[in-house]
Parts: sequence; structure tokens; C-alpha cells
Amino acid sequence: MKNILRRQLKILKTAKMAHGEENILTLSLQMLLIVLLIFMSDNGYLTIFMPVAIIPGILFKSVRENIYFWVFISFMSCTFYLVRDLDGYVPNHKHVFAYVILMITISLLFKSKTNRLTFIKKQSKYIIGLIFLFALIGKILAPEFLNGSFFQFTNTTDPRFFGFSSLIGHVDFSLLKDNEQNLSMLLNTNNPGENFLLHGPDGIKMFGIIISYWTIFIEGMIAISFCMPSRFLIAKYRNIFLVTFILTTYPIATVTGFAIILTTLGFMQSIVENKFSWYSWFYLMVYILLPLNHFPFTRLLTMF
Repeated sequence: MKNILRRQLKILKTAKMAHGEENILTLSLQMLLIVLLIFMSDNGYLTIFMPVAIIPGILFKSVRENIYFWVFISFMSCTFYLVRDLDGYVPNHKHVFAYVILMITISLLFKSKTNRLTFIKKQSKYIIGLIFLFALIGKILAPEFLNGSFFQFTNTTDPRFFGFSSLIGHVDFSLLKDNEQNLSMLLNTNNPGENFLLHGPDGIKMFGIIISYWTIFIEGMIAISFCMPSRFLIAKYRNIFLVTFILTTYPIATVTGFAIILTTLGFMQSIVENKFSWYSWFYLMVYILLPLNHFPFTRLLTMF
């Protein structure tokens, strides 16, 4: 975690010196490459080859802006996150990794230097909008999400939510770990009649309903405001909706992989006239501080 924080702080130092289109583009590419270096390690091939490719890209501008470099990264990401997804499970945010890498590759292939940042800003906005639009459609079509049972189950079986569930629902942390272990055994059994007692869902039942409808509302606002053209009034508030989502989601759901690519995209689309906006600084600070997600804050609070 110290190494990750060290890399993130270097990004902040670079940001303070970033003025003009070229420097902001360089910073954006470095941010994305650091994300890929940390999170693109799903199998032996990626673990071996990606650091060898990405570290020179982070360090040297000539590599970072080389089209063949990005074509290689695109090939690796599309192979393992899009094509291989047909054979096995790939986390949703890894799909986003592939789309963002393709966006950068297309910008280098077909856009002049003076138009690359504008293209990346616009495409980042639409990628965010489409992410939340499809997420919203999936949630509305799922009865278990609308009645709150999805969050009751997820918050008591997914270790990313255990700290918050333990704090809010007053559920013993060891019982939540039992849920995780029992679910893992259930997923690996061949017995269709196997079941287990889920500990703690009653303690967070009302919270599950509240968070379900809050999620539908805020994701709907993000989807609409990011997909709509900028001339519409609601589009002007898109960063407010995204900031609200980040502040109300990631302190609870420590899904670092999705959070960091989302804040990277948020940063890219928030640049105004080749300068940082207040939102740009917010996304940058969240990007830098996200490694703290690994710190068990809620468990620390329960000690007091």
C-alpha cells in the first residue's frame, strides 16, 4: 500500500505543474497507466507482461504517446477482458478498462495532437453515462434489487461491505465471515439442495431498501446528465451527481477497481478550457486517496 500511495503522490506533484493541453493529456495517460499497472494482473500472462510494458510508458513520454504501445495494450486488454469474457467471468470494471484503453488508442490513431484531449474528454463523458445507463436498466429489471433483498444478501456475504454492515446492523464480524465461507462452499458444491443460514440480514433490512432506491435515483441522474448533450441544463450538473455518488458509495462499498477507473474518467471529462476545474481536483484527490480503502476504518470505529 505504501508503494501505491507513493505513486499516487507523484501524480499530485505532476498535477500542480500541469498547464495546457499537452501536460493535462500527459497526466491523464499517466493516471490511466498507473491504474493498469496496479489492477491489470488477473492472470500469469498479464502479471508478467504488463509491468514490462506499462512502466516505460509511465516514465517516458515517447513511449506513452507511441501508437504501437497502445495497440499492444489494447490487444492485451481486449483479449483478456472482452474476448475471454465469452468463456469465463470477468469483473465489470475490467470491461471498462478495455473500453478506455481503446478510446486512448483511437485518439492517437485518428486525432491530431490539438484534438486528442477534446476527444478523450467527450468520450470519457459518454463512457461514464453509458456505464450508469446499463447499470440502471439492470437494476430496474431485477425484482430482488427493487425489494431491497439484493443489498441484504450482498452486504452480509461480500467482504467489501462487512465493515459497514457490522457497524450499521450491529452484526458480529465473525458471523459475516461465516456467511462468506458458507456461500463459497455453496458455490462449489454439486448438491442442488444445499443451503445455509444467512446471519444478519434482518438488521439491515430497512437500510437495504433505502440504499436500493437511492442507488436507482443517483445512477439515473448520472446516466441522464452524462449522456445528454452539454446544451441541456441537466448536463451542467453532471459532476455534482457523480461527486455525490462517489461520496455516498465508496466509503461503504470499497470496490477500488471500479472506483479508480471511474475517477480517472471523471478527471478526464472535467477539464475546462485546458485547465483544472474544482471537480478535476476532487477526482484527482479521490484517485490518490483510494488506496486507503484497504484500511479497515469501520472496524477501527467499532473499537470505540
